[in-house]
Amino acid sequence: MKHTALRACAAAALFALLTAALLAAARFLLVDDVHSYSRVMLQELYAQEGQIDTLFLGSSHCYRSVDPAMVDEALGTHSFNAGSSQQLPDGSYYMLREAAAGNPLKTVYLEVFYTGYNQSASRDVPLACYLLADHMRWDSPNRYQYLWEMGGLAAMADLVLPARHAMAAPAKLPALWQAKLTNGYQPGNYACVTYPEEGEYYRGNGFVYTEGVAQDGFATLQDVDPQRPLSDFGRTYLTRIAEFCRQENIRLVLFTAPLPSAYLANTANYQAYVDAMRAFAAQYDTVYWDFSLYRDRHGFRLSPAEFSDAHHLNGTGAEKFTAILCEVIARDAAGEDTRDLFCETVEEELANHADNTIFMADAYLNS
Repeated sequence: MKHTALRACAAAALFALLTAALLAAARFLLVDDVHSYSRVMLQELYAQEGQIDTLFLGSSHCYRSVDPAMVDEALGTHSFNAGSSQQLPDGSYYMLREAAAGNPLKTVYLEVFYTGYNQSASRDVPLACYLLADHMRWDSPNRYQYLWEMGGLAAMADLVLPARHAMAAPAKLPALWQAKLTNGYQPGNYACVTYPEEGEYYRGNGFVYTEGVAQDGFATLQDVDPQRPLSDFGRTYLTRIAEFCRQENIRLVLFTAPLPSAYLANTANYQAYVDAMRAFAAQYDTVYWDFSLYRDRHGFRLSPAEFSDAHHLNGTGAEKFTAILCEVIARDAAGEDTRDLFCETVEEELANHADNTIFMADAYLNS
């Protein structure tokens, strides 16, 4: 009986080892985790543990718009941009918790592009979760809580079998294996996250510099429902972020990176979203800065050449915006009421401070 039990245990152990080996082999051979901005971002986040006092969170409108190097030079901070592609409110919440676990955070700037806060559920965009969870530390409770809330058992299965959502194209496998076997994962090596042909360059601490200008006009991604400018999902996680910051004595600031005036004009009921965010900020004794409504009196006016597409800044626009953002942060820190820097309404912005995209759109429609 004793020998039978020992053989059963040995067989189980061997099966577990073989399964682990097969999973590891499949990950190495099939999964592309080298060419990932979020992998490099999280690698750098963990490497700077204990130093970061200023954190930026949000979707691509965050990591393509805010350069931490410029922020630190202007404000004397140690900042980090933890944005990620399609980062939804739950992703921002768990990235906040992940960063706060190892850093003395003083201020969090949450970029709240409106489409993410109108999603009905995180499971509708599972890749947004995997881009982060795949690269979080294996022993991080945030990793597993995030996955479970997003997709339950199916998400856990994807963690074990990442090839289900991150399989490389067959033609790219030889180059992928070479990168993994050489310096693809080496800290500070950005070769695998540099795409000159696409005009994208990872610049460190989460910032991606983008070249190119908008080619296809400024059509909106989504109108705003004036009756529900924030979804239940968006409001729930925004509240969790605000409550966590309150408990941890972290200043939370909500902001939206600037959108082209033509995009703003093409988005029905955007004012309802602005009003909802301002009301939420007031509830938590903070501010909401929508830089689409920033007044032109201080010389800040973006041109069509500073947007890479209908709603993202390119690198030139990001540098210009980061400088203005730092100016507003400094004014806020000095105790100035920053509300006067922003138009009250979309109507006022478009009437008095519109950029040239609005005229381009009008010319296109009238041609």
